[in-house]
Amino acid sequence: MAVISIYKRYASGGRELGRLLAKNLGYQYVDKSLFQEIAEALHVSEGTLASFEQSRQYRISNTFSNLFSKSYIQRIVGYDKSVVEEKEYQNSLEKLVLAVAEEDNAVIIGRASHYFLRDRKNCLRFRLVAPMDFRLRYAVDKLGISPAQAQSVVEGRDRNHQWFQRSVCGDNYDSPLLFHLTINTGFISIEKTADIILSLVGSTKK
Repeated sequence: MAVISIYKRYASGGRELGRLLAKNLGYQYVDKSLFQEIAEALHVSEGTLASFEQSRQYRISNTFSNLFSKSYIQRIVGYDKSVVEEKEYQNSLEKLVLAVAEEDNAVIIGRASHYFLRDRKNCLRFRLVAPMDFRLRYAVDKLGISPAQAQSVVEGRDRNHQWFQRSVCGDNYDSPLLFHLTINTGFISIEKTADIILSLVGSTKK
């Protein structure tokens, strides 16, 4: 009985690993499924939250209000809500991650779950890293990104990732002390990484 949190950089194989672990363990796999629940909890559209997470601004009220008229906002959210506040978002995200952890037997990808679950006894937290050349190849081979776009896409995702994690977790968002294990998927295959994690999950059950 465990919750596995995978913190990963873009194109390091985190979602592939998560699905493999969930399949082998019979666990629930959670990544973007949390996203829609957050949108519903905050009474805003999923697209709005996508912009919220990916933008370099943590307060998107002006952007959202300028994009859509007040009547349109009222229609899609049910009332006049054109602001997604930083603390409101963080609280909703944390509550959802903790709710998943309470149910146990889940693999959670990203969404600062490693930070929210840092004090949970039943949670194993893993960090995936990989060299840039590996990540560029992975983005092209596995994610369908063209070679010409790969560098800018990966670097852009890294900037957004760093901003989001620092905003939610603070400057020590990727401290090694937050994780049970850090694995370089540029050196260790996704399959072997899964074997390592499965062995650790098995040892916690004894």
